[in-house]
Amino acid sequence: MSTSTSIPIPQVDEELPPAPFEPRIVEELMRQISRATKTQALYLPNNPIYQKAIETLRAAFQPLWKKTQELVLSITESDFKWEGRSVYHEPNRGESLPWIFYKDGVRELTLTPGRQASPGHPDENVVVLCDVNQLAIDAASQRFPKAKTFTDLRKVFDKPDAFDAVVVSTAEHTHAFATYLALTHGKHVYCEKPLTHNIWEARLIRETAARYPRLSTQMGNQGHASPARRTIKEILNTGVIGLVREVHVWADRAWGLQDTASAEKFDHPHGFYNGVQIVDRFKEEMPIPPTNYFDLWLGPAPARPFHETYFPGPRWYRWWDFGNGTMSDLGSHDNDVPYTVLDIRQPLTVEAVSPNVPVSHKELAPATMIVTYEFGASPSGAPAVKLIWHQGDSKPPGWVPEWGGRSQVFIGDKGMLLGNGKLLPAEEFTDFQTPPETLPRSPGHWVEWVNYAKGNGPVPGSNFQYSGWTTEANHLGNVAYRTGKKLEWDYKHLRASNAPEAARFMKKEYRPGWQGILK
Repeated sequence: MSTSTSIPIPQVDEELPPAPFEPRIVEELMRQISRATKTQALYLPNNPIYQKAIETLRAAFQPLWKKTQELVLSITESDFKWEGRSVYHEPNRGESLPWIFYKDGVRELTLTPGRQASPGHPDENVVVLCDVNQLAIDAASQRFPKAKTFTDLRKVFDKPDAFDAVVVSTAEHTHAFATYLALTHGKHVYCEKPLTHNIWEARLIRETAARYPRLSTQMGNQGHASPARRTIKEILNTGVIGLVREVHVWADRAWGLQDTASAEKFDHPHGFYNGVQIVDRFKEEMPIPPTNYFDLWLGPAPARPFHETYFPGPRWYRWWDFGNGTMSDLGSHDNDVPYTVLDIRQPLTVEAVSPNVPVSHKELAPATMIVTYEFGASPSGAPAVKLIWHQGDSKPPGWVPEWGGRSQVFIGDKGMLLGNGKLLPAEEFTDFQTPPETLPRSPGHWVEWVNYAKGNGPVPGSNFQYSGWTTEANHLGNVAYRTGKKLEWDYKHLRASNAPEAARFMKKEYRPGWQGILK
């Protein structure tokens, strides 16, 4: 999803009847999703994806509104990628780039690079579509009828001369494969967050990208380009709260393994299947839908029977074989704030606990987790800092609802700064004036990537040299949790010096057919 890029999917309004299926119910659901996600173009009645959803629902799910809801979300949350043609471009060259799209979510088709962020950019040419969901391919092909289509991302690179750039937004466990193949074939790459599925892959992608400095790379943590990120740093640079030695980051999404009461409160409907909480694999095997190329979706992950508990994104996201839970997803967005403004990269130690899942489950990531990182002094001269990550049903000390469900609080010697720019205690900063803009503003996250690909620099802000490090740090939170020990991190040698048993959570074996690609 993106969920890969994940979007929060709202509950259906309670006044909607539970059954039977009626087109107006689906239309109302689409309207609510559109309103919540602000991607209205995707859900207009004349959109082919919407039409395909209606046709499929009408034919397949007459009696059960619950099933109807799940199928609509599956169609709009598949996983997908984009790619393009020639390798390097002369400065100021203005022609459109041809792209390929891969995905397991067709949502990104509404975000053609350059269209929304900067009216000055022409749309690029989509020349290849790759998806493991035939419904998604069919819908995308209606918009891009000249594009070639694939279901196997490895086959796309059999003839790489047809495109210049790649956008990757598959499920997490195949991010590194498409990204690595693109880099080693000389293609610009935009990869959704997290950059990779594990620490070893993150190091490989960062080091591989370093060998191709003229390629444009960007990870999909869009807030990295936001004006707000720069404003936070400008406020801190005034010294108004003094030296920052501690920062808390929190995200109240609680998807994953947890006690039943918490799952009912925070993880409905995705944490349940037919009313049963998802706490392990279901034993029954299910027939694979004819439009779902499940073996290709599994890709390098260990083989397992198909089951509906793996779809859509809010479900696969929690299984260790496919994702890493909230830590790697929202952590890629929210931890990026202190990583950026405090100039911190490699932690010295990492410790993680989950209050309601104290022992790591072999299959499922926890919904609630607290991770404590200790960073040394930064190269810019800032002091050592402790970063505490809270996900799910955990908040920092002193939290009140006014602080929001997802944010940060920087704790300095003289006060505190929230991620929205508010200083605390408020009564002590009534005379503070927001400083003038001194840091360069971004033209837009996607535009940065397209600009550099066309030779119009500068290097994108979340390029793989930067996001490779931050992805490693985020993954370390899960590694510490799964190891059950406070880790002492030796980043130079990619190991926990006090816990050799942590190595099995940093790198994995791949299925036959996927071995030997990453090297």
